[in-house]
Amino acid sequence: MPEMGAHVNATEKTISHLALAWGLSVAIVGASPKRERPVFGVMAFLLEEGYSLYPVNPAYRGEAILGLPCLGSVREIPLEKVDVVAFFLAPDRQDSVLKDVESAKFPLLWWQPGAENPEKEAFFRKKGKAVFSGYCLMEERKKAKRVDLFGAKA
Repeated sequence: MPEMGAHVNATEKTISHLALAWGLSVAIVGASPKRERPVFGVMAFLLEEGYSLYPVNPAYRGEAILGLPCLGSVREIPLEKVDVVAFFLAPDRQDSVLKDVESAKFPLLWWQPGAENPEKEAFFRKKGKAVFSGYCLMEERKKAKRVDLFGAKA
């Protein structure tokens, strides 16, 4: 895993620490009800931490994942409801979702390990979006809990 800052500037690093220190609303693109999938474990952890989640996966639209209704598209989420769009999809499966994300103007985009998409990440950075790539939401949340805002170990 790269050190924080390897892919982000100082402003984004600050946003990351602040965002992960408190509960947020996160669209989980590539959500799955399958317990063996990493996304399932990350979702369960984030729910336990108080995050509001919006599972997104057209294959499971209308089904419940961890008690939450799965949406077929990020377009189904009111913009004001989502702080972060997190991608758990392989890059070759992201195109249609990224078109929806671009038109919806979500503020912060997060590519989980294995979902990195350097070309699209650069595109969104040029558009002024905060972009994170190669960091696990769950692991970054755990780090944020260990360090308070002044840098002291919690």
